[in-house]
This record gives sequence, C-alpha cells and structure tokens, in this order.
Amino acid sequence: MKVFKEPMATKSQMFLLPPSVDDYVPEDAPARIVSEIIDSMDHSRLYARYKGGGAPAYAPKMMLKLIVFGYSEGVRSSRRIDAAVRQDLRFMFLSEMSRPDFRTIARFRKDNLEAVDSAFKETVRIGMEMGLVLLEHVSVDGTKLEANVSGKETYGRKRLEKTLESVEKRIAEILEEADRIDREEDALYGDARGDELPDELKDSIARRKRLEKAKKAMDEAGRNAIGATDTDSRLMKTGAGNRPAYNGQAVVDKENQMIVAADVVQDEADSSQYAPMVEEAVANTGAKPDKTSADGGYFSTESIEYAAKEDIDAYIPDSRPKGSNREGFVYDEEKDEFTCPEGNTLTFGRERVIKGLGYRIYRCYRCAGCPRGQECHGKSSRYKEIAKRVDDRLQQAMSAKMGSEEGRSVYRLRKQIVEPVFGNIKANMGMRRLLLRGLDGAKIEYLLGCIGHNIGKIARCWAEQRALVIAA
Repeated sequence: MKVFKEPMATKSQMFLLPPSVDDYVPEDAPARIVSEIIDSMDHSRLYARYKGGGAPAYAPKMMLKLIVFGYSEGVRSSRRIDAAVRQDLRFMFLSEMSRPDFRTIARFRKDNLEAVDSAFKETVRIGMEMGLVLLEHVSVDGTKLEANVSGKETYGRKRLEKTLESVEKRIAEILEEADRIDREEDALYGDARGDELPDELKDSIARRKRLEKAKKAMDEAGRNAIGATDTDSRLMKTGAGNRPAYNGQAVVDKENQMIVAADVVQDEADSSQYAPMVEEAVANTGAKPDKTSADGGYFSTESIEYAAKEDIDAYIPDSRPKGSNREGFVYDEEKDEFTCPEGNTLTFGRERVIKGLGYRIYRCYRCAGCPRGQECHGKSSRYKEIAKRVDDRLQQAMSAKMGSEEGRSVYRLRKQIVEPVFGNIKANMGMRRLLLRGLDGAKIEYLLGCIGHNIGKIARCWAEQRALVIAA
C-alpha cells in the first residue's frame, strides 16, 4: 500500500500536448475577473497614443492589466511586477507569457495618467450599469498620502539655506584640492590629464542643483518648508507626523462603497474641495446624488453656497470650535458695532477669510484701561477682536440641519461609507507612502489604487452573476 501520492508530473516529464495559458488560473480567480473587466472597458484613448514605427510595443491593455492587478494585490513596485511575470501564474496569465521588464512597466505607468484616469471612470460606468452605484448618499473625504521624500531631504527655509551654503563651501574645497593635486602632478609628470571630475565633486554638484531647485520652488510658492526630492509635495499632518504629502480626495457611494470620483490636490485643507469633487462625481455618473455628507473640514462658505445653488442635500458640520468669544457682547445691526460688557465699543476693522469662511472683524482699542482687558484679549494682543460671519444665513441653516435628529442620523453614516475605502487602499494595498514623485505621479498611483478598489467591488458582483448563469 502506497504511503505517498505519486506526483502529477515529474520534473523530467514531457507533456504530449502543451498546457494552455488559460489553464493557469481557475474560472473564478480574481486575476481572470480583472482581465475580463479590463477587456470590457473602452481603451480607444489609450491605444490612440501608439502610432506605430520602430520596435513593436507591448499591448497597452495587457500592461494595464498587470499594473491594476498588481496594485489590487499590494504589488506596486515595477521590479516586483517584473519578477511576478516570470514567477507568478496569475501574472503570467494576465501577460499571456509576455515579459516586460521593470523599466518598461515603470515607463508605461508614468506616461499614462490620462489613460489611468479614463480607466477609473470606466470602473464607475461599469459599477453603475451593474447597479452597484445608486447615488442615494455619497460621502466626500480626503486622506493624506505621504510623498516619496526622506526626512533628511525635508528642509525648512533656514536649514535649506544653511545646507546650500555648506555644499557650496564643500565644492570650493574639492576644487581647490583638485587644483593643488593637478599642480603637483604637473610638476612630477608634466603631461597628466587631470580633467576628470572627482566622484565626490559630481555628487556635490548634483546635490547643489537639487537644493537650488528646491529653494527656487520654496521662494516661488512662498513656503517655509519643502521636500527637496519632490517639490510638488506639501508639508502636511500625517499619521507619521508632519511630512511632505499629498491630499487624496474621494467621493464614495453608500450602497457598495464604490468610489465615483477621485483626485489628488496639494492643499492640506479640505475646505475648497467639496464643490469640485461633487462636480466630478456628477460628471462621472451623469446624475446628482440625493444626499452628500462630509466632515467639518469641508465646512466653508464656498461649500455651503455650492450645495444651495445646485440644490444638493448636503450634511456638513460646522468646523468652528464650540463656545464663543462673544459672550456678553451685544451687536447693534444699525450701527454695525459691538458693545462689550464694560460698555466699550468694538468697531469694524476689516474682513478676513478664515478656513474658507468670510468674517467681519470688530476691534476694541480701550483694553489697556479696562478691568476686563486681559481677560478679553490675553497677553499676546493689544486689543479685543470679535469675528462675525459675513451673511451667515446659509451657515446657520446648515448648523440647524446638523443639529436635527435627521441630520445626525444621516451624518452618522459618513464614517462607515468612506473610511473603510481609505483603509483598503492604504492598509491592504500598502499605499500609505507613494512611490512616484510629482503631482502627476501621485495622481497616477492614487487612481490605480481607486481602480483596484472599484474592481474588487465589481469582481464580487461579476462572480455572483457568472455563478447564476452557470446554475441556470
């Protein structure tokens, strides 16, 4: 009686008929479903870039399959995808045994922002056709995507100037030393060349160029900190602290957590992103959502006015801290001034925009002799300021809506709609830190993550529909 099973085929066994690539993955395998979904998309814009001539290119649809499936599986590195098409049956199936190297994969990903964006919109279209997107309630939110910048390449203005000065000094020292060595060798050998740049000097010159580019970008943008290896990034508060990052925006449909709009912006604040993101969602789906929700970071005059103008049922909580510095102060609408509890008058000084909201600022200059002066303005200011919203009727109406039972009930759904999506993209797909640099690179990577997420949602429905067809 045999103890062990015989192998299906030994290493030296010859097959009578060669195996088919189609046999590499099961019928319900995610790789097969990804392939079928991408096959069903419109790729006319992607193929339009290829004019022919020269060596034949790899089929762009095949390349897109490899990259999208890689991102959905957390395989983002072009070198890891390169290895997978040689070792992983799923990737071999998708590439149909083609073996593009990592440079080709990286170049295709880098050069096809428009095609990737088009592919994302195609996932939205397919989701709508399959009934996965209902637009009864969508949530808008943002997440910080850490840029590909090391901590030592993140500079404040003073540190950047000091580092640039030290690099200039080191270059001068290297050149002086090289000149001294040349003179000594000339004296010894007469015809020594001595015209090659030392490796240390090459590195120092390259670093100076990088720092000068970073300083120029910092000056042009009026910023106080910059990531030298990715000057498009902005210093933002992330889970790892203040780091160079981008702000990934998403609009997510409640029914199946499909992403219906996505973008990457350089603004850390979300206050100006509500209107453009909802507009993109409408453009991608062809219809307005019944309800929208967003966290307090999106509360701004621009957001509230846009929702009112477009007749969108929005739920956005007031981002202002609780409590008021106006307790005991009386406003006279006719005179347009405040009176403090001590009887002093606060007159209008100027208008100011704070977190996207317009305010009229009123000031009292009598605090020095007032018994409540320090209590009002503290030690850091010479006068008391009162901020009053400019035409805040819409904001007041939104605050009243959010205070209602219905408003609280709708808003409670926001977290469970959008936050698991970011969890999937950042934790399961490993996209806490970007690989590509520059704003376009950030958009490509984020959109690939969104495509991977949407295809995962579509794939489950796709598999269920196929099972029903087979059963019938």
